[in-house]
Amino acid sequence: MSRLSPGALGRLPRRAYRRVKERRNAREEARFNTRLRFDAAARELLLSPHWDDAVLDCWALLSSPRELQVVNVFAGIPAPGHVAIWDAITGAEDSAARARERLEEDATALRRAGREPVSLALLDAQYRVGAPEPGLQQLDQALCDALAGGVASDGERPALATARVYVPAAIGGHADHLLVRRYGRMLARAGIPVTLYADLPYCVLHGWPSWVDGRERDPHRNVDAFWLSFLQPVPEMAELQAADVERLDAERAAQKLEAMQTYATQFSCLNYGGCVLEDRAIHGFEVRWPLRSRGAYGATG
Repeated sequence: MSRLSPGALGRLPRRAYRRVKERRNAREEARFNTRLRFDAAARELLLSPHWDDAVLDCWALLSSPRELQVVNVFAGIPAPGHVAIWDAITGAEDSAARARERLEEDATALRRAGREPVSLALLDAQYRVGAPEPGLQQLDQALCDALAGGVASDGERPALATARVYVPAAIGGHADHLLVRRYGRMLARAGIPVTLYADLPYCVLHGWPSWVDGRERDPHRNVDAFWLSFLQPVPEMAELQAADVERLDAERAAQKLEAMQTYATQFSCLNYGGCVLEDRAIHGFEVRWPLRSRGAYGATG
């Protein structure tokens, strides 16, 4: 009779939990129905999990002349009187006050690119301790109601159009990024073009891959393996190195750095070691992957 090691015994509950979660997610995804529809003439949507992701990861899109609406997904204001862990790390004493500061910082940063965000009332993961995360349908309803200006007087929720939706790749595995990515995958299944974007600063924990920044490949540093550990659950994605790599010129890189520094309550903690995000060799690159999609507009996104 074979015996399980103590380590294997410890892994059993985790495996069981993953299986339960996978089955629950599969049921939720099978029932999912979006109010968004594809229209090539409509504006694009950039879904930013938090009040800084759009600027950190998609400055090339923000500073372009394209019709683009930024949506801050987890932008609800928590109840006052307590401080969550990330807020405490950034020196806050009350999370409600800090959330309002971040809201103002984000509005200022996006104005530098001529953008005005829409913010949903969903709570950030650090404010959901002990509470369930929002479901895909709840996210879709919150997004569509906000874009439509709320529910119509007759109670109808009109369908909304978009030409493309940008969502995080969730490199780093942050719960909020993972949920928005899963939502994006469901939109792609519904026939809406969807593009993933690499998440700073998480994606550069080991630097950029050489195929992104053009540096000589280090045989002892495989960033692709790190990225793929987070991207394997995305079957709609093509080959990793088939990405669209954006190289910001000196002017746009400088503009992006100034916009990032607008997030005064966050920048010093996100700027690992006081130098990562400030380095043009880091913030001067952005990476995106169009997902394969199915739907009326065509076979692929």
